This record gives sequence, structure tokens and C-alpha cells, in this order.
Amino acid sequence: MTSTPRLPNGQPPAEKMPGAKPHKAKKPKKITAPDSVAKPVEMAAPAPTKAAPVKPAVKSPPAPAKPAFALPMPAPFAMFPMPAFDRTIDSFERSCQVAGQGAQAFNAKLIDMARSNVTSGFDFMTNLATVKHPSEAIRLQMSYWESCMRTLIGQGRELQMLSADIVTKANEPIRAHLTQSLKAA
Repeated sequence: MTSTPRLPNGQPPAEKMPGAKPHKAKKPKKITAPDSVAKPVEMAAPAPTKAAPVKPAVKSPPAPAKPAFALPMPAPFAMFPMPAFDRTIDSFERSCQVAGQGAQAFNAKLIDMARSNVTSGFDFMTNLATVKHPSEAIRLQMSYWESCMRTLIGQGRELQMLSADIVTKANEPIRAHLTQSLKAA
């Protein structure tokens, strides 16, 4: 006698149960791209065309000296002639360029100072790691902080002088322009 295979719950498989329909495998769903996704489009090669005749180049008229839509000068600036206004703008541009160069020098100086401060800190830690007695560690720490304070005061003075020099140089183009304008008036 052959035994009927059973499921783990003790029930016979569905096809062996009385009145059960045979199991049909489901067809896998066909996955399609949504409408918002671009679908490949077949493109036909363009038909050959005749070359268009070349037209001779037409010279455009020279550009006018003043724009056709010249806006009126704003009231506060109407009393200044245009060349003087342009010279003023040029002096401000030169001033900004000098200030930018000064800012780069200031930042480079800050980076150098930070590098020396970090190196000093690493040297202190290296020396602190070699001490053999707590009193020696305290003496080393006191001398380190004293040298740090002297260094920071010196660096502060140096930055103060550098920033004063930057301001003086950045104001020089404006000062020269104002002096020249006042002499002309």
C-alpha cells in the first residue's frame, strides 16, 4: 500500500483533497514601463536635400555711439560728467583689488601662525610624554603656557600692523582720486 504524501500540518495536498481543482500555475505579470518613461523611437535617415544657394553676406550698419534707448542719468549723479563718474568707479575697483590682495596676505599669515601654534603644541606634548616626575610636568606646562601667551601677543600685534597696512593700501586709490578731484574743482 502506498501512502499519500502529506503537508507539514498533516493535510493531504490540495490536488488530493476531495472536490479540489487541480492547481494551475499563474502566469507572470508582464512588466511595462509607465507612460512617463521615454520609449525608444526609431528614426529614419533624413532624405537627401539640395544645398541651398549661398546668399552674399550683407554688411550691417556700424553700431551707434550711444544706445538708442539711453536712460536719463539719475538725479543725484546728473551733476557729474560721465568721465569723472567712470574715474570714480575705476578708483573703487582698484581699491577693491588691493583689498582682495591684502585679504589673501592676511589669510596666509593666519595659516602660518596656526601652523606654528600647532607645531608648538605637538612639541609640548612630545616633551610632556618624556617627563619622569609630576613636578617636571608642571614646570614644563607653565613654561609652555608662558611661551604661548608671548607668542599670541606677538602674533596679535603682527596682525594688527598687517591689517592697518592693508587698509592704508586699499584706501590709497580712493584717496588719490579724491585729492585729484578736489584740486580740479
